Amino acid sequence: MKLETTARMLKSALKSVGWATRGISSIPVLGMVLFDGSTVTACDLDMEISVTLPTRMAEGSACIPYDSLLGLVSHLPGDETVRIETGERGATVVFSTGRYDLPTLPISDFPIIGLPEDMVPIEIDGDRLKKALRFVSPFISTEETRYYLNGVCLDGDVLVATDGHRMGVHPHGFDGGAFDRGIIPKDVVFALLSMPAPKGLSVSKEKPRVEIRMDGARIRAKLIDGKFPDWRRVVPSMSPNAAHAKLDRAALLRIAKRMAALGPSDGLSLAWDAERLAVAAKVWGSEVTARETMPVLSPSSSGSATYNARFLKAVLQVLRSEVVTFRCEDDKSPSAWRGDGEGYALLMPMREVAADLAATLLSQLNAGKRLDEAA
Repeated sequence: MKLETTARMLKSALKSVGWATRGISSIPVLGMVLFDGSTVTACDLDMEISVTLPTRMAEGSACIPYDSLLGLVSHLPGDETVRIETGERGATVVFSTGRYDLPTLPISDFPIIGLPEDMVPIEIDGDRLKKALRFVSPFISTEETRYYLNGVCLDGDVLVATDGHRMGVHPHGFDGGAFDRGIIPKDVVFALLSMPAPKGLSVSKEKPRVEIRMDGARIRAKLIDGKFPDWRRVVPSMSPNAAHAKLDRAALLRIAKRMAALGPSDGLSLAWDAERLAVAAKVWGSEVTARETMPVLSPSSSGSATYNARFLKAVLQVLRSEVVTFRCEDDKSPSAWRGDGEGYALLMPMREVAADLAATLLSQLNAGKRLDEAA
């Protein structure tokens, strides 16, 4: 193989395919990348990523260690010319001031993800798909026992992700019926978010396979072979009397961050009326207690609920609008949080905690006490 390009171009291509490599594996070839002409490919047996590398010369094929090559070009100036040649003794990487010799493996050892003949093309809106993936991706579960939650479900016209405590739902802008509620693994999701907007998508009904095409790149992957829960069952149908509040998102996020910084707590206790929101927390195993207030925006009702601080922060961070509105039937029901975008998030309340901290604070403030006098 002979290849000539720049360090910047090679580094960019290697980073793009890196999601499909395994640095530590009992199968050495999974830590390699395949150069085939100007195409660079990585495959971890579940996902295969190929990108087209801009080159001055590219001929032949070779399997070269991913980590070693990326580490090397990452420490070269971006416009440095890099030449790679392979022979019987491996690969030689040459630039203006150095030469590095790297091992290779037989090309025949490199795995590929085959696609069945029944692949069905789906017309997509790539920009909206990426926007939806970015919204729901923080809600993907990392719990291995419920592996079917370790990804994003494409269900009809929406994407859904949940870890059982919170859930994100966002429309993706196309008819996804042919996807048949397929579950896109989290590594594929994160790879997609790091690459240009997709131009096309194909899915198989015979085998759980998907191919996603972008300008100069392609992802082939196995979908998660499992059944995503009936998520619509947990979406509450809010009554007209449901408690609700309209809030300054950034202000509430700052409060949540300050209280979470104190350490693990019994949750953030929220209580509100038509004028203000009280937030309180008590740190586990200590006498540390936090209390803050902020105004609510009209229209708002009154209510109370307690949420995990980390989960509340995640919800507020994905909504990204100046104002958020949330609704809940009661303090034991999931609340629905919306900004000014298309997506929404559900947040489950914490149970069996000291949820009266904020309610007590709000009551005392309404009785005329100052914040520094509240118990």
